[in-house]
Amino acid sequence: MLTFKFMRIAFVVAILLGIAIPLVGSSAVYKRLSSSGDALAHSSLAGVAIGLAAGLNPLLISILTCIVSFFVIELLRKKFNKYSEVGVAVVLSAAIGIAGILSSYTSASNFDSYLFGSILLISDLELYITIILTVVIVLFSLVFYPQIFATLYSVNESKVSGIKVNLLTFIQDLLLSITIAIGAKIVGSLVVSSLVVLPTAIALQLKKGYKFTLIASVIFSVVAMIGGLTIAYYANLKPGATIVTLSVGLLLLMIVYHGIQMIIDKRKLNKEESQKSQE
Repeated sequence: MLTFKFMRIAFVVAILLGIAIPLVGSSAVYKRLSSSGDALAHSSLAGVAIGLAAGLNPLLISILTCIVSFFVIELLRKKFNKYSEVGVAVVLSAAIGIAGILSSYTSASNFDSYLFGSILLISDLELYITIILTVVIVLFSLVFYPQIFATLYSVNESKVSGIKVNLLTFIQDLLLSITIAIGAKIVGSLVVSSLVVLPTAIALQLKKGYKFTLIASVIFSVVAMIGGLTIAYYANLKPGATIVTLSVGLLLLMIVYHGIQMIIDKRKLNKEESQKSQE
């Protein structure tokens, strides 16, 4: 498998995305903004349709579209203050409409490749962009970890402490938009939003602190990426869909494990209480 150059590149990109997506996606999950990822993923698809129809680079147009969509979501979120989820729904609906209309003016095979990704057909430009983006996200997460944690814990206290919450949130959302656009090209626009949520959801089942959960989500994400890509290669399946399916499987296993662990802990507690009462 690794004797092929395209597979080696695919594994490198899969690992990089496996690191980058949870680092920017976990904040969205904690802020209960997971649906924004879905809206941005469909916006990336609209960007692809625009790029293909206009004869422009689909990836670059997709990134630009995701960034614009992010600004629109923020604008509508402020406009509909009490109904902030309306902004996500509007952008999602508009993206689906634009993608559907413009897909008629594109090659069906080219457009369909963006639905479930083309991780085995990665260009040098996509590889370099992924490397740069991952390095930026990792450095940002390490340097601003205390501030990120503080804003997740309490926005008001963070502002009092002098943290520039709005700027920090802006950078996080911007990085999330770009990551989703690139992830949509590589693993597919229909599945990339799932990868924003699933690794963090799996790690949350361990019931540990924020730092542990963040590290665990990256590990689970990388495992799903490598495992899904390997299974897809030998079983001749679509890599993006296989990666997401494996992630869902890991989540179900963690839920079952957590349930069994709770039963064991409860029995131990009952046994200890029974022994104390007998004494």
